[in-house]
Amino acid sequence: MQKHGNKYGVHRVIEPLGVLPQPANKVDNNMDEIYDNEILIDVQTLNIDSASFTDIHNYAKQQAGEGASEERIIEEIKKEMMLNVELQGKHRNRRTGSGGMLLGKVEKIGDALKGKIDLKEGDRIATLVSLSLTPLRIDEILAIRADVDQVDIKGKAILFESGIYAKIPDDMPEKLALSALDVAGAPAQTAKLCQYRYALLLRG
Repeated sequence: MQKHGNKYGVHRVIEPLGVLPQPANKVDNNMDEIYDNEILIDVQTLNIDSASFTDIHNYAKQQAGEGASEERIIEEIKKEMMLNVELQGKHRNRRTGSGGMLLGKVEKIGDALKGKIDLKEGDRIATLVSLSLTPLRIDEILAIRADVDQVDIKGKAILFESGIYAKIPDDMPEKLALSALDVAGAPAQTAKLCQYRYALLLRG
């Protein structure tokens, strides 16, 4: 029987205990078992936040040394990304604090969510929550497209019950959908804040 997790993912936080996953220094990215209110994603592409990718790229160039080839710089980018996940269980840039979002296929849906959400196993989705709070495991980095800040990987991720997502339209290329949806969380959050403030105004 699957364990029940916190709606906002606090059960995955390792350090410091009691905080939300985003400000946490480390989260549990063990994907062998999922909680009953989690969604396991087979990750295909990470869309890294622009500020984060620029920082990682510049850091990689410094580590590679002056005059280093692009291939050497790419290897340093891979090392830095893998280290981010190894240390934190998620991909949050250790200098900028920013993350990004991901594209993948639904691999497994927790028992408590089955029939309650409009997803089924095999659906292609883009997560509309930051990588800075998303438990992530990178098994292999397949390709880095520095011109669009996207990284193809083999790996897994967890979407919490409170996480929002978008199904990828069949008539839209996946990479285009990922780029278009990258900022989709901002208006959604703005709408929630506006509704909350409007409710406060009505209360007088």
